[in-house]
Amino acid sequence: MDWKILIVVVAGLLIFGLFQLCSGDEKADWDKNRIEQIDEKEKQQEVEKGDERRKEKNTALEKAREIQGERSPEKTASLKTDDFKAVFSSRGGALRSFELLDRQYMEVPMNWKSGLRSEDTAKVVPVNMVTTNPDYELNNPFRFEIYEGLDGILPESDYELVEKTANSITFRYAQPEQPVVILKKFELAQEESGPFQIWLTTQVTNVGDETVSFMAGVTQTGYQHQSEAGGGMFSRQPNLLSGLCKHGQDLYREPWNSEDALKKFSGLDARFAGVETNYFLSAMIPGDDSPTTCSAYADVKRDREGTPLYGITRVALRWGETELQPGSSRVFKVKSYLGPKRYQLLQTIGCDLEESVDYGWFAPISRVLLWLLFAFQHMVVNWGVAIILLTLVVKLVLLPLTHKSFKSSDRMKALKPEVDKINEKYKDDAQEKQKQTMALYKQHKVNPLGGCLPMLLQMPIWFALFRTLRAIPELYRAEFFGWIHDLSSPDPYYITPVVMGGMMFVQQLFMPMAGDNAQAKMLKYFMPIMFTAMMLFLPSGLTLYILVNTVLSILHQLVIQRMRAKAAK
Repeated sequence: MDWKILIVVVAGLLIFGLFQLCSGDEKADWDKNRIEQIDEKEKQQEVEKGDERRKEKNTALEKAREIQGERSPEKTASLKTDDFKAVFSSRGGALRSFELLDRQYMEVPMNWKSGLRSEDTAKVVPVNMVTTNPDYELNNPFRFEIYEGLDGILPESDYELVEKTANSITFRYAQPEQPVVILKKFELAQEESGPFQIWLTTQVTNVGDETVSFMAGVTQTGYQHQSEAGGGMFSRQPNLLSGLCKHGQDLYREPWNSEDALKKFSGLDARFAGVETNYFLSAMIPGDDSPTTCSAYADVKRDREGTPLYGITRVALRWGETELQPGSSRVFKVKSYLGPKRYQLLQTIGCDLEESVDYGWFAPISRVLLWLLFAFQHMVVNWGVAIILLTLVVKLVLLPLTHKSFKSSDRMKALKPEVDKINEKYKDDAQEKQKQTMALYKQHKVNPLGGCLPMLLQMPIWFALFRTLRAIPELYRAEFFGWIHDLSSPDPYYITPVVMGGMMFVQQLFMPMAGDNAQAKMLKYFMPIMFTAMMLFLPSGLTLYILVNTVLSILHQLVIQRMRAKAAK
């Protein structure tokens, strides 16, 4: 490997860093003019309503709170399957907790008051899909909210638990001096539709004597603390929260620390709305053909310098204006998915949920690698062994390219004495030196880029595999053997990164060097040290891949050396 290859590798890593940044913050190509027109119209309508309208609503709320008096004690009810336990509260008839029961999905508990994870990482609890403080009821998921109309409907509403069965829970809300009664029914989805799903059916009935109109929606929320948002290309994957809105063919991601407090999206064809982290998704899907739109709201707490400290992201599926005659009802249906972002499972559920799994710019390659990884895991059960088998297959596929690269480097090394003579002879004439060097390469049929081009062709596969192993929840807390109990986290004792660095150093000893001694020493020590430092903080599944790939490369180089020795004889 010469200095040109080193430049190619470093440039490739820098390019990949840019890919990471671009793909992580990529936004859909929305019709900006249309959105601006809608925003401008809404602002104009808001100005026209003026302070008088806001005073009317606040007055109605104050009056409703006086009539309500002391609130009733909170009551909870739960639904449980083999996959999850969901607890619902009478406070807003909303979701209080949603724990995943698979032993694989465990996490360090969060302190609800501070929003920070416990420092004792040895103690873990089931992953809870409700990440906001459940004691602050206005942030609980699956709230049915009235955005316009029905002045006086209290946001801090107490529902009555009217029915509980093994598969469903029904809440009822009837506020004094309000013309509507609201029924919310949470129901387990049918087993054949897949795990981690609940139906929410909300019925609003006009029990008054006059026609009422209103605009309503259902919300989903997530909490993000700044302490879990750090990280980057060469560090541990940050646990980032984003709001998701899928309209038509476009998927929009709203970062948790967005400068824009509220985003509304044009079109009445919302496919789903939700919040996501690296490995988990809480999504709401419209349950019927009613026109539905999506909005995302970022409530960010910042310090005096404007740096985000923590934030609550709230997304909503919204319906258009509803008008109810006396005695009539309107039903709003939402199907929800709260669980790991398993690509194949999300495909089965439909509504484009699988698009929430972000593989970046090399998604087509990532999906092929993912299919192979699943196939191997199905055969051997252990995900670590599946990664080893995947590494072997990728190595075999790329064998012609790597073989060509090694042979080209070998030929370059053989010509080094002749190149040195040319450099010495034409040291004062750079143009002639370049001409004579290229003539030498042409005479011996050596391509000076032969060692670099194969590496460039391999980089898309490397980058795709990098993103794949960083994104799939199947590796979340998946055990390999011995001390590695989570392939999605760094090696706790740094054993595999150090062994990998040692193997890369050994590989440099076998690598034919065409450069001068300074270049050879730099490659021999710099590359292993750099990769070792990177892998200290990256998932152990990635380290395992590079370690196995390095060992296979060493074996390949030994075979080439033996072939060279045999040819020399």
